Amino acid sequence: MIRYLAIAFGLAIALYLALAAFLYLRQDRLVFPAESTPLANPSSLIPGTTFVTLRTADGLALEAYYHAPAQDGPVIVYLHGNAGSITSRAHRFVLMTQGDAQRDTGLLAVEYRGYAGNPGKPSEAGLVLDAASAMRFLAAEGIAPDRIILYGESLGTNIALRTALDFPAAGLVLDAPYTSIADVAASRYPYMPVHLLLRNPFDTLSRIPGLKMPLLVMRTLQDKTVPPSESLAVFDAAPEPKQIWTTQQGSHSTLIENGGLAVLDRFIKRVSPAP
Repeated sequence: MIRYLAIAFGLAIALYLALAAFLYLRQDRLVFPAESTPLANPSSLIPGTTFVTLRTADGLALEAYYHAPAQDGPVIVYLHGNAGSITSRAHRFVLMTQGDAQRDTGLLAVEYRGYAGNPGKPSEAGLVLDAASAMRFLAAEGIAPDRIILYGESLGTNIALRTALDFPAAGLVLDAPYTSIADVAASRYPYMPVHLLLRNPFDTLSRIPGLKMPLLVMRTLQDKTVPPSESLAVFDAAPEPKQIWTTQQGSHSTLIENGGLAVLDRFIKRVSPAP
């Protein structure tokens, strides 16, 4: 009997180690399920929007979408989540740029390295470089920092925060932020030592106290991807000035479409000068 118990225990240990190895080796595909379909031409999806090329500090040329602002209007730098691409978010960009309340608003939607036909391989450090290239592009376009709104969605919230710590801007919007990707993974795999396994932890909580610009956090209590308590923890750790908008509507990836657009518009009008 003891022998059989020992065999069963050994098999359980082997299975556990095999699962840990699988998660370690596959983690990049889990964290970065990069869209392989090339970007669609934005001119047919978002009126007034064109392709532009962002050049990163490590030598990559990335395709992105750019909708120039009217007059001296604000510009949203959009850093998307880990799945899909900026093409799959075109409907959201229409909302952000085409309504009466948004007619002066510009948009620079960043497509990451390794996504949608862009060169390179995604990583936490790489995505930070991609966002930095967007800020340099806007500076070359003559867009002043007090007209730039950094907008991070899901995975992109950490990248938006990192950018806000490195570049001046009018404000930062975090759409469904997390304390760290390691914490999100731990909530899904509580039996695995994910904090030791992850190469790209995307630690937001330890960085948010260094923020020096107005902050808007948006979350839904219906979020099944990022625990809403993590978004609240990020907000609580941030310095003033800050505000949080919490809703019972929508889902992890539909906050703008479920009341968030009006909240975003009010935030932009408050932190960025009127054209």
